[in-house]
Amino acid sequence: MNRSYNCSLPISTEDIVFATLYSLIVFFGVLGNVIVITIVRNTPSMHTPTNYLLLNLAVGDLIALLFCPGFYEFALKNVQLGATVGDVMCKLFFGNATVCVVWDASILTLCVIAIERFIGIVKPFNNDWALTKKRVSLAIVIIWVMAVSSSFPDILLTKHTNNRSRLHFCSPCARPWTVLNQSFLVKTYTVTHSVVLIVFPSAIILFCYISVFSALKWGPGDSLPDKMSRKETQKLLKLLVSLAVAFCVLCLPFAGFFFYVPAHDVRNPKSEASLLLTLRIVRFLAFSNSFVNPLLYAAQSSNYRLALKKYSRCRNNANDGRDQSLRMANRSRKYKRDHVVKAEEGV
Repeated sequence: MNRSYNCSLPISTEDIVFATLYSLIVFFGVLGNVIVITIVRNTPSMHTPTNYLLLNLAVGDLIALLFCPGFYEFALKNVQLGATVGDVMCKLFFGNATVCVVWDASILTLCVIAIERFIGIVKPFNNDWALTKKRVSLAIVIIWVMAVSSSFPDILLTKHTNNRSRLHFCSPCARPWTVLNQSFLVKTYTVTHSVVLIVFPSAIILFCYISVFSALKWGPGDSLPDKMSRKETQKLLKLLVSLAVAFCVLCLPFAGFFFYVPAHDVRNPKSEASLLLTLRIVRFLAFSNSFVNPLLYAAQSSNYRLALKKYSRCRNNANDGRDQSLRMANRSRKYKRDHVVKAEEGV
């Protein structure tokens, strides 16, 4: 049975809270990812396969945050779009179709990083699968091809609609990742996508990092790369554990929600409010991963901190040099002006 909703309701407190939270993670997330990209690009010593993967991750997170509709989505309740323009706007901005591509690319990048570190630490003498600069370029291309391919159904299914629902955020876009009563095909896609690109990658990442943890903690010291010190080992363990935990905590609830929705009747009025709130929470957590990643990959790395300090020092020196040049130019102009005045008074 089709139900009609009043989507012209005023902006609620819940809308304001989520818009504010999204604005914060978008602003600081964009800033953090731009810093990571700038540091890797401008630091020759960081032009390594692992850092290229981190750069790719930062690019994906940056795009996801820039295309995130969460901080303005409440304003779409009364937006009217034409069919053609509406489809384009929904696929690129309002409907998360573009975000789905970069999310998949980010998840696949996390997997490649985990596998690369697993091979480098657990299997340090297996050079056949070691990532070189050429191989990492190919890996990044494959990541984006797979991301576009896996998200292609999402791009096709996201379209403009005039049949709005409160469970659809009253958005002008029809999307597969909603709590609307979708077709069997859409339900199959959301569940399969969640398993293949959230649950399965989580298992791979956890396996790789647990194996790395075991190798660093209990493996023979001479088998570790570069004979890492205990302090370096602890730093790496801290980074690896935080990466795995953050990814699972922030992304698995999104997958779990879309395991639940297809198996229940979302048209039940009693469950509408709780379903909508739950969807908004799990979406926010998933977007937060793009905000957290630069903190985990960059803030906990001494190499990134040193590069950031060096970059900041260079910028400060450049600013000081410009300020000094301005001061000298001002003194020179004042000196010339004073001499002109004196010369005129002498005449």
